[in-house]
Amino acid sequence: MVEEETRIQFRLGDLTLKMVPGVRGVGAAVPSLSVLAAERQVAGAGKHAASLRFAENVPFSTAHAVDAMDWRNVDWPVAHAAAIAWQAVKAGEPLTVLSLEPELYAGTGITPLNPT
Repeated sequence: MVEEETRIQFRLGDLTLKMVPGVRGVGAAVPSLSVLAAERQVAGAGKHAASLRFAENVPFSTAHAVDAMDWRNVDWPVAHAAAIAWQAVKAGEPLTVLSLEPELYAGTGITPLNPT
């Protein structure tokens, strides 16, 4: 079952949903702005991502906004995932951002791993 969910997780990456594997435990952090972007692109995709049992839904916070302020040409869902990664670095718990479109992170200082 988890293997199937993992394939779905990566497929949602095609829809700009950026999954960020958490170092604090098994699972992934799911940026709320990416959930919204996925839902707008494919009905049900965001709802599915938000309901995954191994995922931690991460709301967009003031700290994320402060980190993303200088990334003027980066879309909100990407900025949210990058800011989550930067917050993890600052907390001494670096993590890896997964993206099928790593070029979207140009200028954020984050180098995502393409899972394909």
